[in-house]
Amino acid sequence: MSNKKSNTRSLSPSLIIDSLAILLFGRRAEQLVKKFRLDESIEKAGMNIHPVLYVSRLLFIMLLIGLFLGIISIIVLIVSSSIITKVLAILVTILVPLIVFGIGISYPSAKASSRANAVDNEFPFFAAYMTAMAYAGVAPEKVIERLAELRVFKALREEALRILRDVKIFGKDILSALERNAASNPSRMYRDFMLGYLTTIRTGGDIRHFLEIRTQELFQARMEDLRSRAEKVGLVVEAYAAVAVLGTLSFYIFFVVSGIIGSGGFAGINGLLLYTFIVLPALTAAIISMLDSLIPGQERIREPYAYLLVSATAGFIAIGVLLSITGVLSAVMSGKITQRTVIELSTIIGLGLFIVSVIPGLVFLQRVRRERAVVRAVASFFRDLSEIRRTGLSPEKSLIVLSRRNYGQLTDIVKKIAGAVSVGLHIEQAARRALRGYTNWILRVSMRFLVDAIDVGGGSATTIDAIARFITSLIDIQESLRKRLRPYIVMPYFGAVLVAVSSVLTLLMLSQSLSSIGVGGAALHTHISAQTINELLLIASIGSIVNAWLSGIVAGKIQDQSVASGFLHASLLTILTLVSLILSIKAAPNFVGSASP
Repeated sequence: MSNKKSNTRSLSPSLIIDSLAILLFGRRAEQLVKKFRLDESIEKAGMNIHPVLYVSRLLFIMLLIGLFLGIISIIVLIVSSSIITKVLAILVTILVPLIVFGIGISYPSAKASSRANAVDNEFPFFAAYMTAMAYAGVAPEKVIERLAELRVFKALREEALRILRDVKIFGKDILSALERNAASNPSRMYRDFMLGYLTTIRTGGDIRHFLEIRTQELFQARMEDLRSRAEKVGLVVEAYAAVAVLGTLSFYIFFVVSGIIGSGGFAGINGLLLYTFIVLPALTAAIISMLDSLIPGQERIREPYAYLLVSATAGFIAIGVLLSITGVLSAVMSGKITQRTVIELSTIIGLGLFIVSVIPGLVFLQRVRRERAVVRAVASFFRDLSEIRRTGLSPEKSLIVLSRRNYGQLTDIVKKIAGAVSVGLHIEQAARRALRGYTNWILRVSMRFLVDAIDVGGGSATTIDAIARFITSLIDIQESLRKRLRPYIVMPYFGAVLVAVSSVLTLLMLSQSLSSIGVGGAALHTHISAQTINELLLIASIGSIVNAWLSGIVAGKIQDQSVASGFLHASLLTILTLVSLILSIKAAPNFVGSASP
């Protein structure tokens, strides 16, 4: 009796739900798995779940959602007298479960695609690591074990853990586990390379030659891929500039005319608010997301975000203090908006946003300059280390000798490693201490290569020379991408300033034109008053400043493949746009003043 109670208690809610789902939908799930080939998608996605159980869970969730929405729909049908409300309730009850089903069915394929992209981004660098380890005579199993410990690789570390799971838990040999992982991997690059690697091992071919040639091919393919990505980035940025400039001007003209003739709904001031503070920021966020998928960054500098918390607080406090001191807020709330009010409020918002982002931007600039200066000297350091190793000195002695040379910003790191090694500290601990505070991905990868080449492979001159060649290729790839993207940084600047100036001038000139020709009078119910125009001008000006700040984030993403880089661009572009706005308003003071009530 006690055993039955303990078994009952041990049943988890998830186990009960899964059992119920399979009981209700097991047969139907098997049919759907075959129809949509979910077994292949789930395996490629790396999801540790049986396909039938996955679909059964999905159908069970659909049932629960359908029952919940069905009850709500019944209540709506009884209570509501509106036909439209009843139709909407029925449509929601039908469509939401179908949408959930569609998302659930497509999720494994989307996850597999994400896995493939992550592996493709890291694999050329891991191929270089494998080549260096092959020169050092390291066995494949040892390479996979080291890979499972390397935190500089995220996606490939997961692949290594899957391989080791098959070896240590399921008892497979390393080559069979590698083959299974490669065959089921969604990345074609990874699959072709690893299967060729296994074939070379099994047939007794020259592993070093195979890895050297294929790794060079991968780096060349990486260069071509980045060239293609840079062209796509150009198209995205040009489309963004076109929509942000031409689209904004078109909508602003529509909203201004609607506001002047007194249209209701989402026209006039309401439409201007919606477009300025919801549509434009959403468009910018979508562009940043697209750029992130095209040019995923390797910089992992977190300090700017820590400073952002402080600077954001300071910025909002500054806005509040300035609003209370100048009395601008009371003027806006009372509806007494003048040209001076527009300029003052725009200035306050602009200065607040500048305070929010300038300190994080400077912090990022300082860090990234230091780390890039270090990276430029890495290839030279490895070449020198290879030459010294050829003289017969040990790796440790070679590091001590090189610590007396000048490698610019890298010198401090080399001295720390050499000093720690000279007192008997292990090379890995020495490198970890020396790299503390540095986040540049190439720097950490290159030092990881060096540590493993010395610790596992003895640090031969041939191995270090191979690492030097690959590190040089890595740096060339990053520099090439940066040069190709540099011209596109101008586009967000051009677009933000043009939107600000053109929208203000268009609004003022259009209102002046309508006022001078006396449009329709009472027939059109025009509202060509200074107050109406200033309200529209105020919204357009603040919206232009917010849009400029967001465009700066886009510029940073383009330049350094990092959102943190955009903080400094956002600060500069906010001030530039603010000055342009003030000059534009000052250049056309008569437009506002001459608008008659």
